Amino acid sequence: MADTIELTVDDRYQDIVEFLAAALPSLPLSRLRRLVAHGHAAVEGRRVDHRFVPQPGQAVVLTLPETPIVRYEPRKLDFEVLHEDPHLLAIDKPAGVGVIPAPGTLEATLINGLLWHIQRESPSPCQRIHIVHRLDKDTTGVLLVAKDLPTARHLSACFEQRRVSKHYLALVRGEMAAGEGEVDLPIAPSATRGKMRVRRGEGRPARSRFRVLECFRGYTLVEVRPLTGRQHQVRLHLAGLGHPLAVDPLYGGAAALYLSEIKPGYRRKEGRPEAPLMPRLTLHARRVELELADGSPLAVEAPLPADFDRLLRSLRKYRTRR
Repeated sequence: MADTIELTVDDRYQDIVEFLAAALPSLPLSRLRRLVAHGHAAVEGRRVDHRFVPQPGQAVVLTLPETPIVRYEPRKLDFEVLHEDPHLLAIDKPAGVGVIPAPGTLEATLINGLLWHIQRESPSPCQRIHIVHRLDKDTTGVLLVAKDLPTARHLSACFEQRRVSKHYLALVRGEMAAGEGEVDLPIAPSATRGKMRVRRGEGRPARSRFRVLECFRGYTLVEVRPLTGRQHQVRLHLAGLGHPLAVDPLYGGAAALYLSEIKPGYRRKEGRPEAPLMPRLTLHARRVELELADGSPLAVEAPLPADFDRLLRSLRKYRTRR
């Protein structure tokens, strides 16, 4: 049988979803929205939709279907806080950590860590976080998180209306000509789950600007500014230029990058497999700029992670163009 949760409205809220989000911080906001949309929320015995504004003292019943529901529990996770105020948190997302649950799982490690921070370590604690944009599991860098619904709505509007400036660092294969340019290639889902593709004439519009920062023999360091927010946009646009990320097995790069590929005369140690110099995507979300709800500007920058920095130092040492 389905479970039910009985609640009493304790204050004034903008809508029923905002009340449920405040009352049930362990349930994902996206799940609460779906439950309301499918008629699982009732007030005073009457089903309501997302437009309903609850009043203090009203009885609310939320029905939870038997399908598994993700419940995010706080769990300690190491990451650097780049900016925090009572409404917004910006972190330096570590590599190898998914922002949302992978298909078939009921846990999102980064969300667990964010909850731990805002509930137990934050100078302005709260009970819930709102994810407003994502980074791939193996991409590092700036990730913004809202600490309340009004901020989440503002940030989401900024991303949707392209009022956020995002700067990525990408190491790609091949030697690109110095200068800058723009990529305009539409993106659509692929038949392969979790993969996208360039689809001229059918995909959603996608534009990115790029600037060559540093050239090596066989590789190039590029800054990319996506002007739209399509899934895997930076990776696909670079691959569309004929220069996929140096490490990106999904879109034409290698599965990993080894020092033996860079250092002339490299000798492997007998009996030991070579450890990869870079085992993940060569992509880093370096900087995010936007305007906050009060009109003040915010710019957050994440330092280059140690593995990416080590890779660039090796390229400068062994692959400098002469």
